[in-house]
Amino acid sequence: MSQNKNSNQRASGKFTGMWKQVKRIWKTDVNVYFISGMCYNCNVFDKLTLPEGFCKKYIEWHIPHAGESLGEYARTMAQAIDTSRPFILVGYSFGAVIMQEMDTFLNPQKSVIISSFKSKEEIPMLFKAVKHTNLVDMVPDQIYSDTEFVTETFNRLVYHMPNAELAQYMTVTDARYIKWAAKQITEWIPAADTKHLYHIHGTNDQIFPYDLIRNAFPVEGGDHLMVFKKADIISLILSGILLIKEE
Repeated sequence: MSQNKNSNQRASGKFTGMWKQVKRIWKTDVNVYFISGMCYNCNVFDKLTLPEGFCKKYIEWHIPHAGESLGEYARTMAQAIDTSRPFILVGYSFGAVIMQEMDTFLNPQKSVIISSFKSKEEIPMLFKAVKHTNLVDMVPDQIYSDTEFVTETFNRLVYHMPNAELAQYMTVTDARYIKWAAKQITEWIPAADTKHLYHIHGTNDQIFPYDLIRNAFPVEGGDHLMVFKKADIISLILSGILLIKEE
């Protein structure tokens, strides 16, 4: 009788221990995967903070192979995502384009756009002009290969900032990548049925004019670099989005 009781107690103890392990696994933080803007590494997200229960993960750019489509590229980047458990996607600028492509074959809990676009109506006139004139292909390859010229021109004309202030972020400057990315983002047409999609946008964005943006959380005075310039405000809005309970 005593032996049976001891055996039952041991079995019960093992079951309790296993159940505690299972509960610890299920309580593991939700992974939040971040994809950065064109030419930028994921250090742009370093100042962002997430609420308890969420873990920040970075997916960095890679150099596309010849003829690689946007969809193929998105699937390669998605290999870094653990889809066996719930996850959330956050895309900044061109990263939001990749993120929305991922949404066509993945099932994130939520997808969050920062400083980008999500509909035909939000496509900036600059992109339409570049696409209409086929400007990306018209620019000589030597220009794309002149990294200093490209970054200096873009940073000073668009962001009004010297290269030195952006050097720690703007590190993906391979000529093949720049030409490919410029063509993809200016020719991409957003889908209209992305589920659980949220948008954070600055009112002074230099690339995607706020006047064209609909259904977004506004950041007053935020420009296209607000993801690290106004990290405290972005963190606050992002935290609120992450904590929303989806139906």
